[in-house]
Amino acid sequence: MKLRHGLAALALFAAAVPATAQELTTLKVLTPVPRTASWYPILVGEALGYFEEAGIVIDLVPGGDLPATAFLENGSVDIASLDAPQVVQAQARGIDLDVVYEVMHGAVEGVFVKADNPAQSLSELGNTTIGIVGESDRSLLVTALDIAGVPLDSVQIVVLGESAPLLANSLDSGQVAGIVGGPSDLVSLRSQGLEIRNLLPEEIGDLPANSFAMRADRIEELRPVMEGFFQAWGKSVYAAEADPEVVAAIAKQAVPENWIREDLGQLLLDVGFTLHKPDNGIYGELRSGVWTNLQEDLMTAGEISQMYDNATFLNDAYIASANDFDRDAVAADLAAWKAENM
Repeated sequence: MKLRHGLAALALFAAAVPATAQELTTLKVLTPVPRTASWYPILVGEALGYFEEAGIVIDLVPGGDLPATAFLENGSVDIASLDAPQVVQAQARGIDLDVVYEVMHGAVEGVFVKADNPAQSLSELGNTTIGIVGESDRSLLVTALDIAGVPLDSVQIVVLGESAPLLANSLDSGQVAGIVGGPSDLVSLRSQGLEIRNLLPEEIGDLPANSFAMRADRIEELRPVMEGFFQAWGKSVYAAEADPEVVAAIAKQAVPENWIREDLGQLLLDVGFTLHKPDNGIYGELRSGVWTNLQEDLMTAGEISQMYDNATFLNDAYIASANDFDRDAVAADLAAWKAENM
């Protein structure tokens, strides 16, 4: 694993002195679902001014129809969130991408079934039809089916899209036995009055749901900017541990559309709290053993034809910066925001 210690002098200066509007650098960031409660660090970083203090303004780029790796390859974004199979499959295609931060230490997706479905595990969903919200969910389902011992040719996979009524009707009517989707899809199903359970195998539950990746040839070019970004990101993630009530208020103010129903907005945020909090208290920690396990699963499922050395695509150049912040100062910032806004 590539390790470079310490902050560059420019990054230290940027963190210490608030940048003027003329000095702000636009950072183009691709996330699966921009500006939503489940990605609360973006909302917190904006509300508390952490990105601005780092000399950065965030430009959230919508994904569109292209794979996330394409946005990195063609330079449309500086950094992109990829799911774990996408990272490994990029290595198989010879794309020189580095994972620089594990965003979520746990699978964001689930295999959702109705609460009254007699199946107690994914292994019981052979010879059924399973819906996926989008093509990006296919790799996870294929891996999960392999872990559960379900032959891929025994399952029909259909793409359903994001419409909440369509997702709910497909599951409720029995057109599909389960639906693979993320937190927003969980909320969509709940919004239609469905009681559901998650049959995602435990073995896949610790995979990095999303990881920030960059083109390897830009790691040093963007070092000062990215060190500032990840320090701001680390502080914003920690804010939920310091005062989740204030973070909820920030999210409600930033994305009120998530709170049309209070319970569903809080559910989306709670899922985000769980996913963004690192297992070992190290923000963005790159867990090599987990990536090895993933590759073994992908090999068994026939998704890749060889294993790749984790050190060739896990790059902890920015991990020190993501963890280099004063916890008490974050708590004070939250208290100041609360005094002014709550």
